[in-house]
Amino acid sequence: MFSFISDYFKNKRDKQPPQETTSPAPSQSKSIQYDPNLINELERDHADLVTLFGRIWQEGFEQKDYLKTASLIREFKSQFQAHLLTENVKFYVYLEQSLSNDPYNLKIVKEFRYDMNNIATAAVKFCKKYQGHFNADRIVEFEGDYGAVGEVLTRRVSLEEKSLYVLYQAR
Repeated sequence: MFSFISDYFKNKRDKQPPQETTSPAPSQSKSIQYDPNLINELERDHADLVTLFGRIWQEGFEQKDYLKTASLIREFKSQFQAHLLTENVKFYVYLEQSLSNDPYNLKIVKEFRYDMNNIATAAVKFCKKYQGHFNADRIVEFEGDYGAVGEVLTRRVSLEEKSLYVLYQAR
């Protein structure tokens, strides 16, 4: 029913993980340092989040187990916010630092970050709406909201991995 979940994993099966590189020696400044494992960690987070989002439907809502649905949503929200924190602090800040002399790519990164924060806000709003008690109105609204958030999230993940993560390099 929600093909965005299976579509996400379709191209992941054949993808080889990037080779780890060594990070440069830390400098004395207070800047964010390159982390050679960060992209692998963020991609693992993405896979875990997409899987968990699918479980919300399959194990919770589809089974009419609204307590489980709410519980899985709370778990998703927690993991999603932890991922966002890592991404905002380690990934986006590093990119903005390292691209400070490249105004074209820096502008793209900043626009991307702004768009991603709007998507994150919508996802967290969905989680807050459905992490508690389900009433008749919530049950009726859930499928449309779930589908909309799922499509936006998988689009976000795909765009980040294909277009943005390639900019993350030791400089």
